[in-house]
Amino acid sequence: MPSVVGTVADAFARSGVDLGALGLAWARVMPTVTLVPAFGLRALPAPARTVMALAFAACIFPALAPVVTTSSQPWVVLALVEVARGIPIAIAAAVPLWAATMAGGVADALRGSQEMPSVPTVEGKATPLGVPLSLLASTIFLATGGPARVVKALALHPVGAHPLLAAADDLVGGIALAVALGGPLLAAAVVIEIAAALVARAAAPAQVHALLAPLRALGTLAVMAVVLERVATALARAVEAVP
Repeated sequence: MPSVVGTVADAFARSGVDLGALGLAWARVMPTVTLVPAFGLRALPAPARTVMALAFAACIFPALAPVVTTSSQPWVVLALVEVARGIPIAIAAAVPLWAATMAGGVADALRGSQEMPSVPTVEGKATPLGVPLSLLASTIFLATGGPARVVKALALHPVGAHPLLAAADDLVGGIALAVALGGPLLAAAVVIEIAAALVARAAAPAQVHALLAPLRALGTLAVMAVVLERVATALARAVEAVP
C-alpha cells in the first residue's frame, strides 16, 4: 500500500509542483511573514501565518527548483540557507514599519507618557502614539503593493554570501529613518523646554512647574499634529522604496 505522503507527493509531481522547491521557498518566506508587522504578528495564529507563507512560497518556488536538482546538500541544510537568505529581505520590509513605531515612542517620551498598551500587531510594549503610527505604516505597506514587492524580491534578489551584513545595513537604515521621522519632534522639544525654563525663571519665586508640565505635553501633541502629514509622506516614501 502506498503511503499517504507518497501519494500526495506523486499527485503534486504530476501537476508540475516540486515539493522540495516549494519547501525551500516556504523556508525563504517564513522570516518575512514572521517579522513584518503588516502580516499580523500575534494578531494571526501561527497556522494562519504558516498558510500565508505557503501561499507566498507557491509564487516563487519555480525559482528554487534548480537549487533542489543541482545541490548535493541535504534538504534540511538547504532550508536553513534559504531562511538565512530570507532574513535580510524580511528586515528590509519590516524596518520602516518599526521605525514608525519608534517615532511614536519618541513623541510619547517627549510628552512624558508612561502608558504601554499591549497590541497584537506590535511586538513588545508599544506607546499610545506608536500604535497608530505602526498601523498607518502597515496600511501604507499593504495599500502600495508591499506583499507583491516582497515576493518579487524573495524570488529574484536573494542575498548572497553575507546575509548578516545585509541585515545590519537594513537595521542601520531603520535607525536613521526613525531619527528622521522624530527629528521635528526633538527640535520642537528643545524649543518647548527653553520656553518653559524662561517662563519658570520669569515667574520666580512662584512655583509654576506643575502648571508647565501639562503645557509641555500639549505643545508636543500640537507639534505632532502639525508635522503628521510630513511624517506620513516620508514614511510612505520609505515603505514604497523597500525591499
